[in-house]
Amino acid sequence: MKTCFIILLCISAMAMAQEPKTQVFNSKIKGDGYTLYFDKGDGSQPNVQNYLNSGIKGISAFFNKEFKKEIDVHLFHTRKKLDAQWQKDWGMPGFKSECWMVGSGIASRLDLLSPSVWKKEACEHDPEDQVEIKRLVFHELTHVLHSDYNRSPNFDDIDNIDWFVEGLATYASGQLDEDRFNPMAKYVIETGGPKQLSEFWKGEHRYGLSGSIVAYIDKTYGRRTLSELMEFNHLVDILNRLNLSEVELIEAWKGSVVKGK
Repeated sequence: MKTCFIILLCISAMAMAQEPKTQVFNSKIKGDGYTLYFDKGDGSQPNVQNYLNSGIKGISAFFNKEFKKEIDVHLFHTRKKLDAQWQKDWGMPGFKSECWMVGSGIASRLDLLSPSVWKKEACEHDPEDQVEIKRLVFHELTHVLHSDYNRSPNFDDIDNIDWFVEGLATYASGQLDEDRFNPMAKYVIETGGPKQLSEFWKGEHRYGLSGSIVAYIDKTYGRRTLSELMEFNHLVDILNRLNLSEVELIEAWKGSVVKGK
């Protein structure tokens, strides 16, 4: 499963704090902590709404943190409309999303290409897989919660923490399953894995790599510490809080991956 990568989320992110342009939708529903905008008749709307309800509670409980703001959720029925919104939000007039890009979440805003059109307007996603859709919603909600507590709420001033941002969402959403962990572990065992944290959010195993090192931090230092790390926007602060060097963190993580395999 793939979602929008952190580099895109950092481009002209201040625009995302503006009021949503709701005229592209003809319906909306007010939920507990969010407003969902959608097109009437969208078959995915009821399930997405259910995942929002459970996700806001679940992600909040996972980190023991409350969402600070109401979330504007936009369920786009065409990729063309989703691209138009991202072009505006990211200051990239000519941007065209790749077929695997179906969602983004930051600054109290969550955009999602409706699963009802994935079959014809997306790739590498199964519109019949409700577990995948649920985890995708939870992933993007984690980004929103993370931005609520980060020193750089729009992630426009971050230094080498893309692995942490995406790993946190992968881990908290349940996307770090065996299908993702096992191929990543095999890759690490056979090649030695990445040597720097900047290499974790790259390549075909980036979700497994980033998610597993965040899982290692959680299991080794505890959920309270993991939650505290959401504040930091620079790598040096994360490492200082863990009292580790970059090399020490990677080596300890690698040992846990090998044992886990």
